[in-house]
This record gives sequence, structure tokens and C-alpha cells, in this order.
Amino acid sequence: MRSGFYVIVGLLTVGAVLLILYENTSLFAGGSDENSIKVTERTEEINIITHSSDMKIVPEARNDVKAALNGNGELSLRKQGDTIEVEVKQKWYQFFNFNGKSDVTVYLPADFNQNLKLEVGSGNVELKGASPLVLNDVDIEMSSGDVELSNLQTKSFKHDGSSGRLMIDQLSTEKGSFDISSGDVILTKYSGPLKGEMSSGEMKVQMNQLSGDVSFDLSSGDVELDLPDDANFTLDTEASSGDISTTFTLKEQTITNNKISGVHGSGEYQVNVSLSSGNARVY
Repeated sequence: MRSGFYVIVGLLTVGAVLLILYENTSLFAGGSDENSIKVTERTEEINIITHSSDMKIVPEARNDVKAALNGNGELSLRKQGDTIEVEVKQKWYQFFNFNGKSDVTVYLPADFNQNLKLEVGSGNVELKGASPLVLNDVDIEMSSGDVELSNLQTKSFKHDGSSGRLMIDQLSTEKGSFDISSGDVILTKYSGPLKGEMSSGEMKVQMNQLSGDVSFDLSSGDVELDLPDDANFTLDTEASSGDISTTFTLKEQTITNNKISGVHGSGEYQVNVSLSSGNARVY
């Protein structure tokens, strides 16, 4: 009876190994795959989904969305109504592959001007263009990993993440927000309104132009906000525990141990920084 059980287990094991060998040639060798779908006037969104792969997005002169996978996983491209969806899935047995993570490169038209959505389980995201990529909405949802973006113009930008680093160089938007549980945010040459929430980490934001309200809410960490010298804002910063400072000369200024408020220029936009524990500097 027991010998029969071992025979069955042995056959199942051999079958699983043969399946892996059939699909991947070797348990420890990654594969490669690529595909493409044409972008039309009816295409309103490109949605890229990865579960445990690094992602690189390349805008270039083309009229389709093309994806190339390097490493383990199963790449699929499909068109669902007005959405082109790119997805990389891991098969169950690839969790036992110690050869490292896979990466997918997605090529999209540089003149695509609709919506871009990224859904990332764990992994890094990179999007860099030689010229600005002009989009309606950019929506990023991820569990863990780093995001590095540059040269973007959007109507709306939103990033929700559990842990990781968000780094953006040259983003102009009509509405911007990020919500990260633990990590760092580094924004340079930013233009537009901005709302940021973080449980722990650091925020470093350098703005080329203040054209909307700014609100930061941080439980534990540091905030550095670099505003243009001619920015018009009403400042309200408060820290339950920590230091706050500003280099701006403010009208109607109020300074206490844990609070600074006042008006710079016309005071057109609200700049609010709230910290439970940490330091804040507005300069």
C-alpha cells in the first residue's frame, strides 16, 4: 500500500519536471516572448500588469504596443474594448526557480495621449522619454518596488504604493497625488498641485512652478519643499514632534515651537505640511 503511494508521488514528480522542461527547456533557464497590438483612435487606455517582474516603458515612434519578456513568466497582450492590456504572470512552478526575476519592456507610441495604468505586485518601474510624453491620466498601483519616471505631462497623476521609492524628474500635471505607506518620494522640476500622504519616509519636492495647492501629511519622517522664489502661497506647517523652518519672508507670520504660518506674495495657493514626528523645511 505504501509502495503504491510512493509510485504515485514519483509519477507526479516526473510529470511536473517534464512539463517544466517542455515549456522552458530547463528549470533554471528563462524564456523570451514578444507580441504587439495596434493602437487606434478608439484606444483610450494602456494597462500594464506585472506580479513580480521589473517593467521598463519606452515611448517611441510607432503605431502599436509591443512587449518583450526576458526571463520567467508568461506574457500576454490582449485588447478589451478600448483598452490594450499587457500582463506578465508567473506559473506556479516558477516560484521554485532561483534564477532571478524577469523583466518586461513595453514599447508604446510616443504620441499616445490617453490613459496609462500600471498595476505592479513587486518590482521596479522605469519610464523615460527623450521628449515629454503627454497623457490624460497616469495611475500607478503597486505593493513594493521603485518607480523612476521622467518627462511627463498629464491631466492627472496618481501613485498608490505600500513600500518603495517614487522618483520623478520633470512632471507637469493639473492634479497630482501620491499615497505611500513606507518609502521615499523625490520629485524634481515638478509643476502643478500636489497632495502627498506617507506613513514613514522622506519627501523631497522641488517645484518649477506652483500652480495649485500643496498638501503633505506625514506620520514619521522629513519633508523638504523647494518652491520658486516668486511663488504665491499661504503657508501652514505643523509638527507634533520635530523642527520646522522656512527661508521665505512671510507676511502675517506666526512662529511657535511647532508651527509656522504666513503669506508669501498674493497668498493664492495653500501650502500645508503636517507632521506627527519629523522635520520640515520650506525654502
